[in-house]
Amino acid sequence: AIILFTVLVGRYFYLSESQVWRDDNACRFKVLDDTAVAKYPLQAQDEYQEEKQDEVSRDSFSITIQMLRKHYAGRLIGSSMSWLLWDVAFYGNKLFQSSFLLALTGANSTLLELSVASMLNAFVALLGYFGAALLLDMASIGRKRLQAWGFVVTGCMFCFCGFLYERLSMSWLMVLYLASSFFGQLGPNATTFVVPAEIFPTQTRTMCHGVAAAFGKVGALLAAFLFPFIRAEVALQLSGVCSLVGALLTFFFIPDTTTLDLHELDRQWWLTIAGKRSQYEGPANEHISLWELYLGF
Repeated sequence: AIILFTVLVGRYFYLSESQVWRDDNACRFKVLDDTAVAKYPLQAQDEYQEEKQDEVSRDSFSITIQMLRKHYAGRLIGSSMSWLLWDVAFYGNKLFQSSFLLALTGANSTLLELSVASMLNAFVALLGYFGAALLLDMASIGRKRLQAWGFVVTGCMFCFCGFLYERLSMSWLMVLYLASSFFGQLGPNATTFVVPAEIFPTQTRTMCHGVAAAFGKVGALLAAFLFPFIRAEVALQLSGVCSLVGALLTFFFIPDTTTLDLHELDRQWWLTIAGKRSQYEGPANEHISLWELYLGF
């Protein structure tokens, strides 16, 4: 606890803001000059400057929420619901992990054997994380494809385990379960955190990422409360369905920003705030979701 507190204090006093945030903050009031709050000019020598900036900030927040709802609601829905569904599947299966470990080691296994089996599952999952780190920045794969196909493969694994629970041998069930651990870490368990940090402009990024993360925690709570009351095969079936629905949400609502310079999102956002979104001509117009393409954004 002391070490964590020291790190927290150090980050608060010595960690500087990113250059992207500073650039965005410097342009904030300049952009607002073309909006409804233009009646508050920025003059450093104005004795009422602080009061005016407070009023601009309140108007700015209102405009931000309006523009976010109008232009980025689909992205927020996609990132939030996919994180929620993944956490339902992920944490729900963790509740039944001991059953699979016993199937791997046998009913009369020792504590050491169970520990080795648990380490094997963790090692397979770790390989998935390393794979995600290698594939995330590849233009031919990227965040969206990795998340969507990770959902699909993991969902199929869960469905096989759930719907064929009574027919498959425990060896096959264990193989499928370990495979689901690998592909889950390779895909959605890594990307559901990364994607919300890259599909929103700087001014709204932290808020939107927090909303998506909160939905993820709701999914974890749902799994913790509901899954203990259902059978293992039903839990696997539900996890499979959640993963496949997550793949659909990813496919339709999330854009691929793998090769996009995030400054372009900010340029597009500043023009949106100023009511000049149509004047933006840049690569951000090409990195949109199918939902945004359908709406004509």
